[in-house]
Amino acid sequence: MAPEVLNGNQYDHKADVWSLGCLYYELLYGFVPFTGFSHQNLRDNLKRGQFFLPKTVAISLAGS
Repeated sequence: MAPEVLNGNQYDHKADVWSLGCLYYELLYGFVPFTGFSHQNLRDNLKRGQFFLPKTVAISLAGS
């Protein structure tokens, strides 16, 4: 969920764009952008915007 939703603040269409970006990230890399060892750690990483960005992307050409 977008950080402003997580904090209980008002939100608008920008939260939807943020969520769509997270979805694209997961589709491209195969895992979610934000992780944590616990729920609180995950919330902290979301608030800080701390995520892992791989240097390479493995793309399969199978089925084309």
